[in-house]
Amino acid sequence: MNPILKPLLATAVFGPLMLLAQTDPKLKQELLQTGYIHQSLLPLDESKAFETFGIKKKVLNTVMLCDMEDLNVWTHKGIGSIRQTAERSKSGKYSLRLAAPATSPKLPDWGLGRGTCLASFNVGGANWEKYNRLKFYIYPDCEGARSIYLNLYVENDGVTKVPDKYEREGYHEINLKNGQWNECFVEMTGLARDKVTKISFAIETFGKELTMGDSLQFDVDAVELQTVDNPETVRGWTPARDRIIFSTSGYRINSEKSAIINVTANPGTFQVKDAQTGRIVYTGKIREQKNGIGTFRTADFSDLKTEGQYILHAGAVQTLPFYIHKDVWENSVWRMINFLYAERCGYPVPGKHGACHTDLHADFEGKSIPINGGWHDAADMSQQTLQTGEISLSLFEMAAKAKARNNVQLYNRLMEEALWGMDFVMRSRLGNGYRAQTWGTNLWTDRAIGTIDDTARRSVLVFNGALENFLLAGIEAYASQMIHNDDALKQNLRKIAIEDFGFALDRFEKLGYAELNKKGGGHAGMASQSQYMANISWAASILYQLTGEKKYADEAVKAIQYTLQCQRTEPLKDKDGLSGFFYRDLDKRSIVHYNHQSRDYAYMEALAALCETQPKHVDYGKWINAMTLYGTYLKKIMQYVQPYGMVPSGVYHRDEVKDSANFYAVQVGVRSGGGPDYKEQYENGIRLDEEHRLRIFPVWYSFRGNGAVSLSTGKAAAICGRVLKDKALMDIAEEQLFWIVGKNPFGQSLIYGEGSNYPQLYTALPGETVGAIPVGMQSYFNEDRPYWTQFNTATYKEVWGAPAARWLMLVAEF
Repeated sequence: MNPILKPLLATAVFGPLMLLAQTDPKLKQELLQTGYIHQSLLPLDESKAFETFGIKKKVLNTVMLCDMEDLNVWTHKGIGSIRQTAERSKSGKYSLRLAAPATSPKLPDWGLGRGTCLASFNVGGANWEKYNRLKFYIYPDCEGARSIYLNLYVENDGVTKVPDKYEREGYHEINLKNGQWNECFVEMTGLARDKVTKISFAIETFGKELTMGDSLQFDVDAVELQTVDNPETVRGWTPARDRIIFSTSGYRINSEKSAIINVTANPGTFQVKDAQTGRIVYTGKIREQKNGIGTFRTADFSDLKTEGQYILHAGAVQTLPFYIHKDVWENSVWRMINFLYAERCGYPVPGKHGACHTDLHADFEGKSIPINGGWHDAADMSQQTLQTGEISLSLFEMAAKAKARNNVQLYNRLMEEALWGMDFVMRSRLGNGYRAQTWGTNLWTDRAIGTIDDTARRSVLVFNGALENFLLAGIEAYASQMIHNDDALKQNLRKIAIEDFGFALDRFEKLGYAELNKKGGGHAGMASQSQYMANISWAASILYQLTGEKKYADEAVKAIQYTLQCQRTEPLKDKDGLSGFFYRDLDKRSIVHYNHQSRDYAYMEALAALCETQPKHVDYGKWINAMTLYGTYLKKIMQYVQPYGMVPSGVYHRDEVKDSANFYAVQVGVRSGGGPDYKEQYENGIRLDEEHRLRIFPVWYSFRGNGAVSLSTGKAAAICGRVLKDKALMDIAEEQLFWIVGKNPFGQSLIYGEGSNYPQLYTALPGETVGAIPVGMQSYFNEDRPYWTQFNTATYKEVWGAPAARWLMLVAEF
């Protein structure tokens, strides 16, 4: 629960209005031109994109791998065809043409979606280690398509196999502009390439969006191997040569402002300059610090508190401009709205798609119920009702912050988007606790009910889930308190919040935690028992705030007792005596971890809601003590990642994999056989004592990416910081934002179009969109170091709704 909500419940009246985004003047104009993100979407500033910088690197060596003059060296697999064409070329007479139908009347025997057209070139086991980049040209000709991309696959049969058994390596989605030659490249710095056997280009077909023609066609030419100077660092903590690592979005006035500097010659000092005039406004000493992850030179300019646009300068290196501003994160909020708007399901989004998935339906009690709406959860256009609800909640939280700042345009737009999600949450209710819960499509459907794309291929899962209903009841209750101009909606949300909490409580009292074992239960099925009880407590507190009925207050207090019993209060035998983290259940064999989606904030969210709604309760001191313990835990583990601020995944016990039911509950796509990889990942963590390691990145397998993970823990830190009035915890929380927008070893902003040096992401069906955020940073195989290669694939680079929601709910704290 956001405490900002409380004073906003009684009135919708604003004070003096603050207009538009106050930081970036270019964004202000773009917002006006898009009708506040209605008539069109925000344009991308390509001048600050990773690919724009990368193509300009100095080439030290180049060799033509294939000029497409000989078709016999290429083989075809799957749907469609490949052939030589003389219609256009970049290197000689011919180019290679791949062509595939956009859709088909039956499901393919091989390939994704509606099938894959694969053109492969036999490399013959060559060693490519002296080369670090592939460069080539692609000309797409795809009538009416809005998301244009071609895939590149690289296979290696050397010491390290590519792809590996979890298919994490060697796949690269290339986002393209239609009807023109695209000069493309991919750096291979981190890719195993000692015995390359094959490269392939692939058209993946996903059916026809409303404007699309019947076929997809791509010409490929001039595939070169290159060696470029100063390639990107993709693995580990040390930045590439001559880089300054900083928050490319900027810093708030009261932020702790720091950067990591890796320049050829250590100049001893750094400067902060005014971006417009070049005037030096701050000079500081570069300091050296050393810990378990390396030796770094750092710059601190926290004393600079004057709003403006600046650059950092050290030696011969300077950064792109960034802002210092009290509302520096507001730009990112507008861009995140842009992304979510593009992800709307069942709504015609200008420049993206028509009213999609109108034929998807839920079968319930003999009825067939259309069930599109809300937001797609990812690049594959799937849907999870709970995730749509959580996105709505994050938008409401951010709207409360905008309202407190009298920013009427942002408030109105956030409320509009949030209510789009709540409309779907309401429509997902089918009766007696049953909901349309989740579907996985991975294609544009044909708008005809009963055909293969919405029946045999994928179906809408319907079930009565207590955890989902608890959480959605809390969200509905929160939403009801945010509505000021629609009494019918406000009252309906109140009514269904009470009903859904009742459905959930009845089911939980009958089945307990076993109710999570639902067929196709979605990501909510990862919940631990301790998180489950925290979720019940939070929802009950929000219902208590809404209704004033004591039974909800009592239920909130009752539920949190279990959660508190799962908190570690006895110190470990490490040098810091770590405690304060949570176990999954009372057996205390498995510690709470997340590795993809995350609700790590649930514990502090529930405790804060109790403190705010029942401040005179006899257990108030117990709740504050639990938050203090957890906050102290976060402060202690941050020492292991300095000078970066990404919060570690947490403490692991050596035998957690033996608690198989708990262990595999959080591992998407892996249900057995994880022991050897767990042991190696555990051993690669930081030793705390004989039985515990600290992992900076989660233990994980095929599904990787910690954006939602670190942002969720950041939200937990911010909640603690807010309730305990602890600036150190607020600083930890904000560091998670800094990490995402560039204060990471690779100096890249992971939010497309936010800050600078943002790379292409795996966007698949919706296409490139300003504000898109991926699943997040991964580690290399079983290591515990960051890994962020240009290779662009799911899941770590796939755009997702979950990290967008966590970004918004964390920014709402500032």
